[in-house]
Amino acid sequence: MIKSVIFVTGSLADGGAEKVMSILASGCAELGADVTLVVLRPKKIVYPVSDKVKIVQFTDDGKLATIKRIRKLHRVLKESAAEVVIPFLPIISLYTMIANIGLRKKVIMSERADPRAQFNNLPWKDKIGNFFMRKCGLFSLADWMVFQTPDAQSYYSEKIHKKSSIIPNPLDIDKLPERYDGEREKRIVAAGRFSEEKNFALLIDGFATFHESFPDYTLTIYGEGALRKDYEMQIQELGLGGSVKLPGFASNLPEEINKAAMYISTSNHEGISNSMLEALGMGIPTIVTDCPVGGSKMFVHTGDNGVLIQMENKNDLVSAMTLIATNSRYVKHISNNAIKIREQLAAPNICQKWLQLL
Repeated sequence: MIKSVIFVTGSLADGGAEKVMSILASGCAELGADVTLVVLRPKKIVYPVSDKVKIVQFTDDGKLATIKRIRKLHRVLKESAAEVVIPFLPIISLYTMIANIGLRKKVIMSERADPRAQFNNLPWKDKIGNFFMRKCGLFSLADWMVFQTPDAQSYYSEKIHKKSSIIPNPLDIDKLPERYDGEREKRIVAAGRFSEEKNFALLIDGFATFHESFPDYTLTIYGEGALRKDYEMQIQELGLGGSVKLPGFASNLPEEINKAAMYISTSNHEGISNSMLEALGMGIPTIVTDCPVGGSKMFVHTGDNGVLIQMENKNDLVSAMTLIATNSRYVKHISNNAIKIREQLAAPNICQKWLQLL
C-alpha cells in the first residue's frame, strides 16, 4: 500500500528546518510515498525538491494573507486522500491545527529547536506560534511528536513522551561532497543566522586571540541577520577587517567550506545544526559547543571525531582551534571518524523512520 503524506512549511528559501523538510519530502517520495509539499509563502524556492514531490505554493501576501493561507490549506487537506500531515515550526503547526479542524487528519508535529530558549528576535507571527504551541502546550494535541534529541523530549510532559519518537536530521549525501584529502586551506568557517543564540561574537573574539599566534588563518561566517552591523563593528574594533569575512548566506555551503581547516559552532542553543552535520560528513575538523538541546553532544565526541567545548568559554575555544591548527595526527584521526556519519544519517535511512510513523 502506497503511503500518502502532506508536508507543510512556510517557505523553502532559507532556514535549517526548511532545508530538512525539503530533504525529507524528497526522500520519502523517492522511497515510493505519495508526497505533497505545501509552501505557505510566495518566496522563491531555493532548496531542491525531487520531481516526484507535488509542490503546492500559495501566492497570498498582505494584511489578510494568513487567513487566506489557512483557508487554502484547509481546502488542500480536505481534497487530499492523505491521512497524515507533517508541519514544521510552531507557527506552521498552529496554522495546520486550525486548517485541520473538522477533517481529523493525523498530525505529526516536530520540535526543531530548544523549547526552553527565549526567542526574543523572532518576528511577531513566530512569537505567537511559540507562545501557543510551547507555552500553552498545544503541541500536546498532536497525534505524534518527533524530537531531534532526548534533551528536547525531556522538556515536555509524560503525555507527550508516550506518543513521540526521536529522529535526527537527515544528510543528503548524494549532494554532499566527498571529503577533501588535499592540503586544507588555512580558513576557519562557520554558518548560521546572525542572532544572539548563535553567539558569533564569541567566535570573532576567540579568533582574534587565535590570530595573534596564527596570523595566516582567516575566518568566514556565512549567514545574515539582525546582528550583522554589530559583528562588522566588532571586527573593525579588533583590527580584523582583512581576516574576517561575512559574505552572506551561501546556497552551496558544502562546496564553499569543504577545503576549510576547521568548522566551528559557538551556539548557546541549537536543535541539530545542519551545517555541523555536513561538516562532519565531509570530514572537516569540527569544534562545537555543548549547548542545549543536546544535538552537539549526540554527534561530536572529543578525541573521537571532533572537539566539544563549553559554552561561552573563550579559553576552551582558542585551545580547540590551536589543537586543530597544530596536531595533524589528531586532525586525521577525527576526520576519519567524522565521515562515518554519512551512512548513519543518510536521507533514505532517516526518511524510512518517518514513513514508519504514517
